[in-house]
Amino acid sequence: MIRLIVLGMLAKQSMHGYDLIQQLEKDRVDLWSNVLPGSIYHALRQLAKEGCVQIRDTERSGNKTRAVYEITPQGTELLLGLIAEAMSVPSTEFPSALYAALFMMGRLPKKEVIRCLEQQIAGLEHKIALWNKGEPGKAELSGNPRLVRQVFANGVAHMELDLQLLKQIKQDLEES
Repeated sequence: MIRLIVLGMLAKQSMHGYDLIQQLEKDRVDLWSNVLPGSIYHALRQLAKEGCVQIRDTERSGNKTRAVYEITPQGTELLLGLIAEAMSVPSTEFPSALYAALFMMGRLPKKEVIRCLEQQIAGLEHKIALWNKGEPGKAELSGNPRLVRQVFANGVAHMELDLQLLKQIKQDLEES
């Protein structure tokens, strides 16, 4: 995922690692991608080793020198392959750690399970609120607002299904 994101951003414009991180944070990519900003520099180094990105220039800012990266033809080829793969391979992303914990929740005291579920529910409700808040701005800034709205609606629907499951499990526990 990180390779796809980094190459995709560099295909739009050359930038240094800090700019990539700032853009990811601004766009709140962490909400849906599980890409941590700190992993950008590692990805850039790996992609440079593979010949997919190269240093176009260096900028000096105070005592720091920053490399400005650009995508190479090999990187463009990889990006196109990553896009095609991501669009054609069915996604089976599940909150697998949560599912595993749910099957083992009987090892915890009931009160602790309910407390954990309440935390998970509050976290999901917060995440849904952030997605709903961010969608209009993303739709306006994108070149395809309808697609952005569809993607946001799909993401929220997935989270709402998880939320519904957690609330039902919590209710069942409270009633038992």
